[in-house]
Amino acid sequence: MLRAIIFATVASFIFCSFAKAQEDGPTIIPERLQKIALTTPLADRLHVKWGAASPENIGQYMGLLAAVNQVAIVVAMKNGRETPSDEDYFAGLAAWCLFPNKPPIAESYWPKAYGAFGNDKVRSEIRAAVGPLVSQFPAFIAKGEAQQEIDANWPKDPKMYFSDVLDLGSLSDVK
Repeated sequence: MLRAIIFATVASFIFCSFAKAQEDGPTIIPERLQKIALTTPLADRLHVKWGAASPENIGQYMGLLAAVNQVAIVVAMKNGRETPSDEDYFAGLAAWCLFPNKPPIAESYWPKAYGAFGNDKVRSEIRAAVGPLVSQFPAFIAKGEAQQEIDANWPKDPKMYFSDVLDLGSLSDVK
């Protein structure tokens, strides 16, 4: 009986460790998001030249895409969708100041997002940081009113941006 308890405890520990290792590993970037990203200034804003991209450039690009994906997942869920739509991905890009023409409020926080590709803590923090304006944004994108909505209603002040769009101040410096 004691052997069975010890075996169960060890097996439980191994499975829990394996599950934790799976959390802190690379996330999958949906192919649709990758295609949409090619239509945005993401690579240019990161100064990525694909013919001569360094591993660091690629890591930053994939990390920011992973961060965009986390926002899109939350936006989809808040709008009753199991998986993100194109509009949800564009809302994620908008939250990170990559779509449409956005002031670069989020740009200085991008390094905090790079870890989203391989770190579940970063992904979790990003999901928790999504504000109400991002969740409402897909409807404006669908109507072709994305730029007008951002110009009229999205905060230009970082403090308000953090409370209404994406709370970048809540992100830790996990790499």
